[in-house]
Amino acid sequence: MAENEDEFLRVAVGGLVKDQRNNPVVLLKLEDGEEVLPIWIGHSEALAIELHLRGNSFERPLTHDLMKTAIESLGAAVTKVAITELKDNTFFAKLYLQRDSEIYAIDARPSDSIALALKTNADIYVSNEVFKNHKRLMESNQLPSDNPDEALRNYLRDLDPGDF
Repeated sequence: MAENEDEFLRVAVGGLVKDQRNNPVVLLKLEDGEEVLPIWIGHSEALAIELHLRGNSFERPLTHDLMKTAIESLGAAVTKVAITELKDNTFFAKLYLQRDSEIYAIDARPSDSIALALKTNADIYVSNEVFKNHKRLMESNQLPSDNPDEALRNYLRDLDPGDF
């Protein structure tokens, strides 16, 4: 990453849920903790992420499949994505592409970046400052083993994008 790597935390997609208005929210989870960063995303990006998480796909390529194919056809690879900042209730991200010894950092939406990272098995990072200032705690007792998705939905019911 062009930025100092110590300023970023590696995360994984912890799941997808819907808020009280039925808007999709992707949860980025620290690999060694119960804290998550909720990011509100569009329905098409949520569909792409959900299909990947379930191991399903469409017969025809979706936008993120097309992006992956185009990048690889140009001899490049997605090496990582980073959620870099939050300004005016909008998250910002960068895609990191490598071709030969060249690395390119491209501005992108977090939802597209996350979907593409999943399609390419690239690592996902979040700025330490963004995570620290906007994380939510998911305690293990909030996630019953019989239905963790429902617990996450209940947890996010009262969250509002305006809270950020």
